[in-house]
Amino acid sequence: MEFFSFRSFLEITMRVSMAPMVLGFVLFVSWVISARKGGDHKLMTFLSKATMSLTGVSFLLCCSAMALRYVEVQHWPAQTMYEVIPLGVCAAYLSTIALYYVLGLNKRRGVARAFGDLFVALIMTGGVFTLQYVLSLDPTGKALPPALQSYWFSTHITAYMIGYFTLIIAALAAWLHLCFQFWLQVIRGTESRRVIKVGVPALALLAAPFGSMALMMGFGVFAISGAVSAYSLRGNREMVWYQSWERESDNFTWSIFVVGFPFLTSGLIQGALWAQEAWANYWGWDSKEVSALISWFFYVIYLHLRMVAGWRGEKAMMLLCAGALSIFITFQLFGYLPDSQKSLHRYTDMESLPSESMMRPVGEDAN
Repeated sequence: MEFFSFRSFLEITMRVSMAPMVLGFVLFVSWVISARKGGDHKLMTFLSKATMSLTGVSFLLCCSAMALRYVEVQHWPAQTMYEVIPLGVCAAYLSTIALYYVLGLNKRRGVARAFGDLFVALIMTGGVFTLQYVLSLDPTGKALPPALQSYWFSTHITAYMIGYFTLIIAALAAWLHLCFQFWLQVIRGTESRRVIKVGVPALALLAAPFGSMALMMGFGVFAISGAVSAYSLRGNREMVWYQSWERESDNFTWSIFVVGFPFLTSGLIQGALWAQEAWANYWGWDSKEVSALISWFFYVIYLHLRMVAGWRGEKAMMLLCAGALSIFITFQLFGYLPDSQKSLHRYTDMESLPSESMMRPVGEDAN
């Protein structure tokens, strides 16, 4: 295998991403063990900052891989899942770096950095296992079919990838908060709110059938948060490292949503404009169009309930998690749905390509 190739750089990106993943988890455990109010640890703070530097290196390597793929296939690398998923990983790494600094995680001191380190470590875990999955896919590249030879191709898909992966990051932040709140109430024996008592275990079980990644990020995070909470609260102690996050979690997840939702909306609008230009039909009720619209509606409902009905905290975060499940179904499980076999969006699947006759404007007879 050539060193300067898409596949080679994906492997390098995956291996480099393991460094901030492992370091983030080690730092989180260290913060939890040594937690004490007002304490600061210069070495651990330095390593925490190094975690983001390594994330930046991973992002640059992933961008380099995409550039190499562009050279290999001579078009924007987003035709197959082998190309689209790494583009999403690029978007996730970029969002992580931007959010880390915009939301002020870099300015936290002492044990208050613990949650940020855990948050980054879980994102990088997702990146590592996602790239590992990509490397098992068919690497075949082909010329773009006529329907995809449009200037909308790169902007439409890129907007969706940034929107999807940023909103998944928002759901991860919300899920961490919900899991820790569940275990706090269980261990302390306080009266549990129904949205926490019933909703959190239900979401953990609901995500389990959606593959190893969903199982790891769903039930896995649920179990790990329980172990950490039990250790931190032993002897009637407080989770000092968690307190600052607990106060700010609602605004934190909302801020991530504010970044991701415009990209999701932009991707939806661009898709309609592209269809109108290509087939004189801006909305054809294609199965993936409908699935993407359903995902968008989840976030419109979240926005409406937050701004109009005043939903805050756990109820709003549950919607963010439900939205992420909808995105996962649209993006990853769509190809397995029966109706997807005749979808125009099977162009992202090299094994089944729809015929050009499927893309004629409405009203034109197919011969």
